[in-house]
Amino acid sequence: MRKTYGTMVFINVMWGLSFIFSKQGMNAGFQPMGLAFVRYVLAAAALIPLLLWREGAPRLRREDMLPMFLSSLAGITVYYFCEYNGIQRTSTVSASLILAAIPVLTLGAEALLTRARLRPMQTAGAFLSLAGVGLITLSSSQEGTDSLAGILFIFGASLVWVAYIFLSRRLRQRYSSLSMNAWQAVTLLPAALADGFDPAAVSWDGWASAVVLALVCSALCYYLYGNALATLSPLASAIFVNLIPLTTLIAGVLFLGEKLTWAT
Repeated sequence: MRKTYGTMVFINVMWGLSFIFSKQGMNAGFQPMGLAFVRYVLAAAALIPLLLWREGAPRLRREDMLPMFLSSLAGITVYYFCEYNGIQRTSTVSASLILAAIPVLTLGAEALLTRARLRPMQTAGAFLSLAGVGLITLSSSQEGTDSLAGILFIFGASLVWVAYIFLSRRLRQRYSSLSMNAWQAVTLLPAALADGFDPAAVSWDGWASAVVLALVCSALCYYLYGNALATLSPLASAIFVNLIPLTTLIAGVLFLGEKLTWAT
């Protein structure tokens, strides 16, 4: 179990650092959707051999083509569009803290769609989390550390990811995550080209950031995460998510020179 805990710490620390690498990649010449495209394609290329070994060639049912396209459009293309445009316009600290509200937003959406009653502690936690997001949003915009547009992009990414969870629910009953990843890169290429993707404009450190994002933060961490979930309960795995904003906060100050405000 200690090995599993150590793996979960590594995964969530790397996911926290992914905000730093993403910011660095865009500072080094990547446009948001170009970085998303390179990251996702390299990660998929690294995972496809594993998919072929475990499951054989991926097959997509005709009736699942439209749901898979909509799932990909929301959870991959629109999500990365919002997240990376947000990171480009805000501090990585604010971005990671706002995205940390996704579990609470998912809980609220689940309650609305299924009319499930939330326990008092769940309701209190939801309001506390959303109050924190509001505090960061108002204080950051007033202190000039983030742009309002950037904050709205990040909050939009949170909402889009919640939509992706519900759009993908039935698909995940039929396809493994490895198989879904193989199909979901298709909507990124047109978005990357429309965003003015120019590989020659990216410096070496931008490409290095993209490779780390793809091979470590995406492919390796995804593989390790799938193995860890086999021995860890959902509740226990969720606890480690708290390391993401903490890691981003520390790394943003140390490596990007970002400043902590009283709100963060």
